[in-house]
Amino acid sequence: MTLTGAAEEAIDPKRLKAVTEVIDEALPLPGELWRLIKWFGETWFIGTGFAMRTVLPSKFFTDENLPPLPEPEQAKKKFSAGDIYCADLSRRYEYYREIVEGEAPSLVLFPEVKLAKAFWDSLPKGLREEGALWPVSAPAQWKLWKSARLGERRFIVGSPGAAFVPLVGLSVIAMDEENQGGWRSQSHPVVHLRSLLGMRATFAGARFVLGGAMPSSKGFLRAEPLCGEEKNDGRIIFVSLKEALATEFEALRETLPISEPLIRETAEARRAGKWALWLLDRKGYAGEILCEECGKTLRCKRCGSSMRWEESRHTLRCTACGQREPIPEKCPNCGGLLLTGVRPGLEALYERAEGALKHLYKNVLLIQNQEEKMPKAEELMKEYPGGALIIGTRRILSLCDELSPAVVGWIDADAEARSQEYDAKARAYAMLWESMWRGGGSRERKIVVQSRRPGREWQDALRRGWRVFWQRELKERREWELPPFMPMIKITTPAGVAEKITPRLDESEIEYWISEENNEEIWVRTKRFQQLKNILQPFFDIRATRNGFPTVLLYLD
Repeated sequence: MTLTGAAEEAIDPKRLKAVTEVIDEALPLPGELWRLIKWFGETWFIGTGFAMRTVLPSKFFTDENLPPLPEPEQAKKKFSAGDIYCADLSRRYEYYREIVEGEAPSLVLFPEVKLAKAFWDSLPKGLREEGALWPVSAPAQWKLWKSARLGERRFIVGSPGAAFVPLVGLSVIAMDEENQGGWRSQSHPVVHLRSLLGMRATFAGARFVLGGAMPSSKGFLRAEPLCGEEKNDGRIIFVSLKEALATEFEALRETLPISEPLIRETAEARRAGKWALWLLDRKGYAGEILCEECGKTLRCKRCGSSMRWEESRHTLRCTACGQREPIPEKCPNCGGLLLTGVRPGLEALYERAEGALKHLYKNVLLIQNQEEKMPKAEELMKEYPGGALIIGTRRILSLCDELSPAVVGWIDADAEARSQEYDAKARAYAMLWESMWRGGGSRERKIVVQSRRPGREWQDALRRGWRVFWQRELKERREWELPPFMPMIKITTPAGVAEKITPRLDESEIEYWISEENNEEIWVRTKRFQQLKNILQPFFDIRATRNGFPTVLLYLD
């Protein structure tokens, strides 16, 4: 018998080993979590053990025996769904407050710790005594996990780390800003927690509530929600890059455009002592270094990935493994001496902004978040009471909650959607939409969008609302059979393994293609998960440990 109580296939008794110790006298987890773990392991091609490691806290495997679970409720509950999509955060707070005020045990989750705390602080003191805020430290998390397991908390408010707390009698799971990238795990297995939480709600017979400033593709398809859609009210300023001043930089092949409207709106905000954000999702001085003689880019000696030029350290940094190397005097491929930076980054932008604005309005800050943590907004407000211009990647959007910037400038909006991945436009649109509505004072905020096709294609929907965007985007995805209509699976294999897998895919008539950038990366488009699992199973044999196993990433939306 397995931990879930399901019978295993017949096993030769001679192969079984004797039981030396019983860890738990009774099942330590509620049935809905066991079912979720089993489903997760099978669907994501990672196995039950890996799924348990992902879902459960590490202390679960090493700490003391757990007392028996409280008696489960006899009445069967039925899964249901709900949603609340609107830019008005106070309206969403009111909706979630009604959830936790009810008698049903509930999880109310946010993509960031500070967002969860802000909602928790908005609750009346008497109500907070019935629940708990998911803590930051691991010992406190384990303590609350055990307390919730015994039914000592009626509701829990938290960040993604609280997604699998074994709350007794779980009846409601609410996810705010369910379209944000903060719900996607950063390490293997890569998964958007919306998929797991939706299935957890199904197994628990709970109500599953999705909310945010805009829905995801799945959220939109599920109900095409009507409530709260906001449209552009003249705050977006689209600027053609052809009309912007192309700033040149020493040793860089390409320019970085800074438009007059961006300078004008930023200067106006700084004169008023307000904050401004400029966003460019490229760290360092340049994205790559290219040899002008052989045309090849410099690659990492450790893993072969591209190297980013960091002028502040006068070094190259691998974008994949973090390896640092000094800038060579000549090309390691051909010996050429003409090395040029390509794709100017944040450090180049900071250099330009300092020259244009600092001497008049002071306080130009660069935040790259490589080793350092994101500075806290309260510390920035204390150090710069008259505001500042902050330059950084998309991560600085989280500062909108407290700083309430008067201007957000997207230096190269096209770059956010230039990725070859199928959901690049959706991620770019969501980020720009977030910059319009996140934090206080958003209705007076100006958004400057620098683009080669200003206000065209997906950017047009910034004026007209996310309903228009999703209707167009999903029509295109349906025609091309892309998620959420058809699952896509990326299989990254050890050297030489991809060529052994592809013949099996051909035999099974499963559609696939090899990545142009990596010959060991296979993209598969199929709903036949069990057949794909059978194809991959031999490559996870224990005898392949030395060479490594394939990594399987599943994309559902």
